Amino acid sequence: MEVNTESTVYKTAHKMVSDYLRLKDGELQPDSHIVDDRGADSLAIVELGFQLSETFGVPLADTGQDKLVFKNLVQYVEETMEKKPE
Repeated sequence: MEVNTESTVYKTAHKMVSDYLRLKDGELQPDSHIVDDRGADSLAIVELGFQLSETFGVPLADTGQDKLVFKNLVQYVEETMEKKPE
């Protein structure tokens, strides 16, 4: 799956996750697993879920393993936003 790294969702989510986890430039890649590769704990996942949910208006109650890979998280947010009625 190819992720558009120029999309607004990608850039915004990337900044949020990188800032919250205090990552340096280049540490968060599309294939990065937020827990296994970037060291997020369960509290960080909950907090990031709330932040992303508030920012994009997308429920993130289910943080299954697939959504913990950054590109999958971005794809989920983009697809859910597309399905939302205006």
